[in-house]
Amino acid sequence: METFRKISLIQRNIVLLFYIFFCLALLFPVWLLFVDLKIPGSVTILVIVLMVITFIVIGSYFYLIVCLPERLSRSFDKIRNDIASEKIKTTEEFANHINKFVIKQFNFIFLDVEYTAIGINNTKKIYFNDDFPKDIFDDYNILFTKGAETENVINLGTSKHLDKKNYKYLIPIYFGNKYLGFMIIVTNKKLNNLFKGILSDFENLYVDDQLLHILNYNKNK
Repeated sequence: METFRKISLIQRNIVLLFYIFFCLALLFPVWLLFVDLKIPGSVTILVIVLMVITFIVIGSYFYLIVCLPERLSRSFDKIRNDIASEKIKTTEEFANHINKFVIKQFNFIFLDVEYTAIGINNTKKIYFNDDFPKDIFDDYNILFTKGAETENVINLGTSKHLDKKNYKYLIPIYFGNKYLGFMIIVTNKKLNNLFKGILSDFENLYVDDQLLHILNYNKNK
């Protein structure tokens, strides 16, 4: 596994170097053009600064996309290992670990998860992260029904908490055709389809099978 991570690091560094060279290749002609046109130096510097800021924002966006899969895989290993070694045995323990993991890992400018919760379908219990604002939903039972209707990310609208607008999403947890429960994700920004897809893939690649292990372990005790 360490070898794969080194290869992934090399790939990320190559992408980063390519992007830096690409940005420099755009900046230099712009600088020469402004000099040839005898545009005032202050205007030239302002334009260059604005271009640099734009490049940084765009670069941060793509760097997040490039780095996130490897970062999630590396960080999630501990949860997988704890489930395999039976250090995590109950749905409550599992949900608490997942809630902490999601808030810690998805803390980017473009994708910042502020609150999470995990609902378990067979018990109808919901486990919230420590400071989850429970008053942002009037009826939690209906969320189990909503999650059973589709495997796609569901937009639950917006609410206001601590004078901030929050965006609420429901991510159904399925293993094959078996409906296991859902994740509630509350962010401070509206998510586009790309980031909704990332959260859906996180459920599909990391959460569903591990939750099934926990459910089967407790069923077979």
